[in-house]
Amino acid sequence: MRIQSPGLHLFLVILGLLSTCQQKQSVPQTAFIQPNQDTLITSGGVLLAALNAEPETLNPLSALSEPARQVIGLIFLRLANINSDLTTFTPSLATKWDTLPDARALRFHLRTDVRWQDGVPVTARDVQFTFRLQSNPAYGWDGLPFKTNITKVAAIDDSTVIFFFKHPSRTMLMDAVEGEILPEHVLREMTPDQLLAADFNQQPVGNGPFQLVEWKPQQTIILKRNPDYYDYPRPYLDRVIFKIIPDNANLTRQLLSGELDLAENLLPRDFERLSLRWREGKGNLRPVSFLGRQYDFIAWNLVEPSSYRSLDHRRTDNIIDKLRPHRLFGSRTVRAALTMALDRQRIGEIVNGELFRPMNGPIPLILWAYNPNANHIWEYNPARARQLLSAEGWQDNDYDGILEKGQIKFQFEMLTNSGNIRRQHALTLIQDQLKAIGVAMRPRLVEPQVLIEKFIVPREFDALLFGWNVGLKMELTSLFHSSTFFHPFHFTSYYSTTFDILEDRARAALDTRLAQQQWDKIAALLSEELPYTWLYYKVDCAAIHKRFRNVIIDQRGVFVNVAEWWIPAAERLPHDRLFLNQP
Repeated sequence: MRIQSPGLHLFLVILGLLSTCQQKQSVPQTAFIQPNQDTLITSGGVLLAALNAEPETLNPLSALSEPARQVIGLIFLRLANINSDLTTFTPSLATKWDTLPDARALRFHLRTDVRWQDGVPVTARDVQFTFRLQSNPAYGWDGLPFKTNITKVAAIDDSTVIFFFKHPSRTMLMDAVEGEILPEHVLREMTPDQLLAADFNQQPVGNGPFQLVEWKPQQTIILKRNPDYYDYPRPYLDRVIFKIIPDNANLTRQLLSGELDLAENLLPRDFERLSLRWREGKGNLRPVSFLGRQYDFIAWNLVEPSSYRSLDHRRTDNIIDKLRPHRLFGSRTVRAALTMALDRQRIGEIVNGELFRPMNGPIPLILWAYNPNANHIWEYNPARARQLLSAEGWQDNDYDGILEKGQIKFQFEMLTNSGNIRRQHALTLIQDQLKAIGVAMRPRLVEPQVLIEKFIVPREFDALLFGWNVGLKMELTSLFHSSTFFHPFHFTSYYSTTFDILEDRARAALDTRLAQQQWDKIAALLSEELPYTWLYYKVDCAAIHKRFRNVIIDQRGVFVNVAEWWIPAAERLPHDRLFLNQP
């Protein structure tokens, strides 16, 4: 993803010093570095970067995981790229845009020098075609909520496209540019089922700064500089080689041995170790920390799985009347008691070290609508938790250490995805803290794909320890709005007409102040009703070799401007010269 630079010699980098991570009340700040004024930018070099999992696809329409998105972002272009303020945009495939007189249409003017990697020109018809796929529920694109206010997209000529909207909105531009543009000439004859099984998923035809050379499953994904990229001489790097390394110990070892140049999602102890080496001047790896886009939470299933199973998913009328509340978590008082029984500050500290921020409500800390004072905060108070459960009729009448109510024991499973050390550790801590108030929680680790397909989507679970990677649009529709009740991400079965009204108002408000008032009410509502118990918001920590220049790393990701990274010739390592003068 390319963004405009402030000048040839002024480079923006977020410095991730250990002291920054340890100050819980301050968000890591952006710092500026002024390199040698005589330094000339030169092309060449290789980036060896880690992915913590195998991408499931390189098709932007069906990719869900962060590793897949990271690779896709280097192969495909968007109409425009979001800036570091998370509200404004920089041209990419579109050179400029304007609002038409009735304020319900945006006109984009496209570059005429961009080609797909098979040589076919990129045109407005590709943009129009991409919208048709994105807005068709049969393709299952997870960015569909961005497109619900768009009525149609019209290709006026090869370089002009107009987006038409149902009503004016503060997010019209963000909605229009969300998602990578796809090649119509490659995909137009495919049905949804055919596209999901197409060679394109492993051999994409893109239009971005890099193109796929080779994908060795569970090993490497190799990208090379796109020789026909419109923005010559960018990209400067010859290759970006992704190494698939799911094991944290192996990842850190390869960083320290020089087999990797870049890795993110470092464990706290590994980040501290690298930071100490950097401060002592012993290493070439610059530690980088920033308030990222990930948070973890407990999702409570608010309805009995069998009740949800019996619904006709083709009908959305009178849903709430057809559902049976969950035997344990259908009560808001019970959810509040369980939340108060958890020492979430301690869980955050043990699991993340100092690399987290408390989270008490639904609005991510990096988005403009976040207001910590709007959330209801449930303080850690196990004695009060026991009182609330007792008032609901939960007693340990047989003195076996587990509460019961009639014939129902207060015991359940809490699922999380295997392979995530942080969540597995948190699950054990949660189990111990709930046991202290007479609640028996059984941890269960499930392989990620199985967790999604067999438990989350059909809602066959009681409670779930999970996490989200935050989108950059302020919306909660896909998680809690009744219009998405049967969508995969709406797995708590939360249903509230009050929430629907508030979010509809928030998203329709053209004035920021009025929108903020609605989001504050939403934060108060959800933090009171607790479909989730929010645990912590992560401070992301990464490390990158110091030879790379013009690096920008922030909430948008670690690969936000890789096309602009470069390496001084005098600082290149042997592997930087492997592809010298190769196309």
